[in-house]
Amino acid sequence: MTFKLRTLVFMFIIAMATMAPVCVLSGGDSSTYSSSTELSSGALVEVIGENAEVKIRRSASSSLELIITRHNEEFVDFYTQSLAGDPSRHFIISATTSTGGSTTANSVIELSVPVGTQLAVRTTNRPITIDSVALTSATLTTNDGEISVTNSSGDFELSTTNSEVTVQDVDGYVNLATTNAHVWFEGIVDDGSNSISTTNGDVSLRLQNGSNVDISGNTHNGDVTINGGGEGVTKDGDKATLEHLVQNGNATLNITTGPGAIHINPASIAVFDGDS
Repeated sequence: MTFKLRTLVFMFIIAMATMAPVCVLSGGDSSTYSSSTELSSGALVEVIGENAEVKIRRSASSSLELIITRHNEEFVDFYTQSLAGDPSRHFIISATTSTGGSTTANSVIELSVPVGTQLAVRTTNRPITIDSVALTSATLTTNDGEISVTNSSGDFELSTTNSEVTVQDVDGYVNLATTNAHVWFEGIVDDGSNSISTTNGDVSLRLQNGSNVDISGNTHNGDVTINGGGEGVTKDGDKATLEHLVQNGNATLNITTGPGAIHINPASIAVFDGDS
């Protein structure tokens, strides 16, 4: 598995089609809707949510499988839209909260996506979870919601606030940024320019066998360890910088936090300052 971190640029398909709701909800407490949509190879799947948790896994076919559960559904405005051909080359899923439901209404969107899908997810106040998918690229954005990407491939751009980010066993480019939260990052890093950024949180990085990377980093008001010790760490008052070379440094990885700790190859996962 390889981490290659870069900035992604998504070219969204501009369509003149009128957005026609699949259903606009009214009344009731909670309900579940499901659908199956055939996608073209490399199709873009766009998810737009408010107070919506998003869970994504791999589809065994070329179809997108959708299950959405809506709580306090009279305040959830939901639709899907297929654009640009049949099979669809651009599929949109939207679940937003209407006036009166911003604090009580929420959704859980579960997707199974085909191999090679492009993915763009924007949600709020809920987590995004991706497991065992093979994507071309993905942009995942939330606030006040955790992001977890595991056992997957593709180019990933991850952004949240006030919430932890976990990346494990991912093959592809990844940009990772959060605030006021910890980051857990595990895998092989052997190519590209890579970066991890947080504020007021700790970064724990575990490099797997096969990594080939030149790591640099900086923090303030936080402990810094490399392989459990201080070799490669330079301290200046409450500030600390680090340099750590694995093999010949084919890749680069920059880690930025503060206040917060940076731990490279810790002995255990539970290394975040103040955590047990």
